[in-house]
Amino acid sequence: MILYIGNILSSKGLNPPPIESMKDKICESIGKKMILVSNKRNMWVRFLHMNLVYFWYFRKVSIIFLDVYSTKAFYYTFYFAFLSKIFSHKYISVVHGGNIENRIKKSKWMTNFVFENSNANIIPSIYVESIFKKHNFKTTYIPNCIDFSKYKFKIRKEIRPRIMWLRSFHDIYNPKMAIEILRILNEDYNDVKLTMVGPDKDGSLKKCLELSKKYKLNKKVEFVGYLRKIEWLEIARDHDIFINTSTIDNMPVSILEMMALGLPIVSTNVGGIPFILKTGENSLLVKNNDCKSMASSIKYLINEPLFANKISMNALNSLKPFSAELVVPKWIKIIKTV
Repeated sequence: MILYIGNILSSKGLNPPPIESMKDKICESIGKKMILVSNKRNMWVRFLHMNLVYFWYFRKVSIIFLDVYSTKAFYYTFYFAFLSKIFSHKYISVVHGGNIENRIKKSKWMTNFVFENSNANIIPSIYVESIFKKHNFKTTYIPNCIDFSKYKFKIRKEIRPRIMWLRSFHDIYNPKMAIEILRILNEDYNDVKLTMVGPDKDGSLKKCLELSKKYKLNKKVEFVGYLRKIEWLEIARDHDIFINTSTIDNMPVSILEMMALGLPIVSTNVGGIPFILKTGENSLLVKNNDCKSMASSIKYLINEPLFANKISMNALNSLKPFSAELVVPKWIKIIKTV
């Protein structure tokens, strides 16, 4: 049996971790059951649930996967890495946090313990891989992936000022930047529309609502909250540009999804983003929190639909390494190797 310990909160309205889409294929191939834990929203209840499941399956587990984030959830990882070391359980860390280097500096002995005692460290981006190599941690690069069959690519003959934003409302994803960009675009486009999809995590949604009200943009922006994939895929078809406003990032699945859908992408160039997106080739990139440059990039796409279609096609063509067909076998291989 395999135990996967992380924040499995899609049932609570948060974005699903990559393992949820791969679990069935992995289990079918290796002939083992995989338990995902925990789906409890409250962090202390989640921690208790993780412990209960860990000790319930204590003697049956052969491998433990530990999600690694750079914020408070890192302490879950350290705790279960410590238990695994004591009880001689094999464990593999799966790194997600785009700000992981800051965590390494802040908690050096704890990160050393987690990554040096693991049987493997799965790294989903070349960006984080470079950080791990700098700190002499072992790495196995396995990118995040998507199932192409769930996405329908669309060529947009014209690029309208219909903009989509898809992330959790959290300060690190800088959702207020999207409102500022809307304010700038509203000066030139009466028909501009921004749709923001995602759950609230730290009160950022309220700040965005207040900012849109301050700028009198209430009718120009729609906050739809968390949606199931089948729901936001339909919304995406009626939009022509996707923006990513992160201040910290690793390898967001949302960007891969928009590449598969054909939405031309304008993003900040933070963290692992430039390892996926190349400005002028399959996207347009701007500096962190540079609202004016992002608004100008959006205007360029609207005025140059042929260029927008070109970078969209290039984005689709650069997606092959992130297909589930290529990525899932890498997970299976590491499980069998460990």
